[in-house]
Amino acid sequence: MSRERLMQEQLSRLEVRLRRTQGLAACAVGGLGIAIALGLGGQPQVQDVVRARRIELVDDAGVVRLRLNQDALDTGRRSRAAGLTVYDAKGNERGGFSTMDDGSVVLAMDAPKGVGSPMPDRLGLRVAPDGSSHVMLLDNETRAVVKLHSDGKGGGGPQVFKWDMENKKVGIKTLTFDGEKTESQPLGG
Repeated sequence: MSRERLMQEQLSRLEVRLRRTQGLAACAVGGLGIAIALGLGGQPQVQDVVRARRIELVDDAGVVRLRLNQDALDTGRRSRAAGLTVYDAKGNERGGFSTMDDGSVVLAMDAPKGVGSPMPDRLGLRVAPDGSSHVMLLDNETRAVVKLHSDGKGGGGPQVFKWDMENKKVGIKTLTFDGEKTESQPLGG
């Protein structure tokens, strides 16, 4: 092998080593930059404001357990909501706390998926746009059992319900300071 050929091969090997070294140096500098940006070089960085359309907290298995977001425009709810939704370990919704576009605010807790009616609501708290409010317990058929309500004008009180599915009516007994009132309403009315 000629001396010139030997020097050419050695030069080629040196060029390969130089490129590898440059690549490793670039990776090291990039990694250091990411570590600094993430605060891994000391105290974690604290942001004063985080702006996002959705934030999800996942558990060790990657299942979403909490979500902060706003409903899609075509939501099936009575009013579009923005707030916190809570999920169980299987990823099923179990409740939430939201403000609604109609001016109300709600806190709801749901039954586990597959228990009772397909509509999972079992406990609800609501403040309506007019300031009236209620706390309501529902059975597994999503029928109100008891409701504590305020009409926002000083009236209200606890209510209990008697469901007459055969005659499609619900009886409502309301207790106030001055006495009690019993009424019957058609279902869906």
